[in-house]
Amino acid sequence: MAQIKVMAAIGALALFTGGSAVAQVSGEGGPIRVNADRSEVLDKERKVILIDNVDITQGTARLRADIVTIEYGGGGDTTTSGLGSNFGDIRTMTARGNVFYVTPDLKVNGDLGVYVASADTITLTGNIVLVRGEDVAKGERLTIELEAGRTTLDGGGSQVNMVIVPGEGDGR
Repeated sequence: MAQIKVMAAIGALALFTGGSAVAQVSGEGGPIRVNADRSEVLDKERKVILIDNVDITQGTARLRADIVTIEYGGGGDTTTSGLGSNFGDIRTMTARGNVFYVTPDLKVNGDLGVYVASADTITLTGNIVLVRGEDVAKGERLTIELEAGRTTLDGGGSQVNMVIVPGEGDGR
């Protein structure tokens, strides 16, 4: 199985050029490394579709999914096309199927994940399981505000379920 490795080259392909929104998978920024079994570039639609065994890392954050669609804005005039073309700014990333988002502080899995650059948020929906240390929370919608370092979990019409394991030094 030929694996496409679009490693630090993506960062060098002007993913971070222009605009106020900087594409990120983590609050740290930096180069984005991408591995997938296959990719399709839809130049006219300004999309890259990564298919099967998608693994995206940036700094200490990691996003895995079955399929990830990256929508990008204008990157200026270019005569090249394909994966080597100028992608410009990442506007959104949509991850579908077996979505896992992992940082040193939390592990989340769900059915669908959407990163929106203009809002600097990652929203995961469907059967969310959030693990932070020994604590576990379940819900239907999780919003992560990357810059603010804030997470919000919603039950989606039912309750959020949590198991909180108190630490030894918290006085309980």
